[in-house]
Amino acid sequence: MSIELSIPHMLELPWIKDCSSTSKVYVIIHNNTDTTNYFYEDWNSYGYYTISFEIKHKDSIYSIVRPPKLWYRNFKSHLIVHPKESLVLPQSLIDTACANKLSESVQIFEDGWIGFPSISDTVEIRAIYQLCDLNDTITDEWISRLNYGRDFYIDFLDDDIKVELGLNEKSKQEPKTNEKVKIIFHEPLVSSWQRVILRH
Repeated sequence: MSIELSIPHMLELPWIKDCSSTSKVYVIIHNNTDTTNYFYEDWNSYGYYTISFEIKHKDSIYSIVRPPKLWYRNFKSHLIVHPKESLVLPQSLIDTACANKLSESVQIFEDGWIGFPSISDTVEIRAIYQLCDLNDTITDEWISRLNYGRDFYIDFLDDDIKVELGLNEKSKQEPKTNEKVKIIFHEPLVSSWQRVILRH
């Protein structure tokens, strides 16, 4: 797996954090493996925070991240990336103030990014993919376990209770399911540094 940051531009170097523009940058994740991989969509909290950026200026590195956000609806949904395919994630790399100013409607939820340094200069930037919480690696909410028979839960009983109920090892049954568990890709990916002009 690899990650690439692509910033289309017309001049020698691209500009970022320009409040007069909604130009996109593109985070591209390439599946160079022979395995299908899964990634959360970014409309929900599980995928919204997986992408971040780092800006390097002289001896300092600044983390550019999503601000905390309220979610009026939220559930896990994912994209499938087959072997040799790529996932393209468009991003408007502007701060929250720019995002709210450029919006056509009233913003009640924060959007954009935070962490930009207060400078106008040539800097280097890179993109990072990382799942925020490793407990979210499984796409499904395991509520389906409630559909299994009582024998599935024998393992959770104390030995004394098993004897009292007349249960033994032979009565144990494994749950039957035809659905393959989908594991979200969760290894960190970091793109190469590239030079851009940061506009304050």
